[in-house]
Amino acid sequence: MDTQALAAVGADLGEVGQGLAGAEDDLLSCLVVMGEPDPQRAVDAWVDQVADVLRAVDEVVAQHRSTIARSAARHPVVDDGPVRTEQR
Repeated sequence: MDTQALAAVGADLGEVGQGLAGAEDDLLSCLVVMGEPDPQRAVDAWVDQVADVLRAVDEVVAQHRSTIARSAARHPVVDDGPVRTEQR
């Protein structure tokens, strides 16, 4: 098992999670005022749905990071030192 690759994927997923959290914060910080009740409800519902999707994806990313961390812990990297070559 390539634990270095697992660590790299885990780090990449961490960045994805941060990006998702930032996107959710940015989306929820936008205040769109339509002026009419029906369009306002539609926009608010859309914003809520997108925020829910971002949270759900972030949750899945966190689950994958946890799985990768557990797998990497079960298969630690064994460093046998530098490779030695025989000289003639």
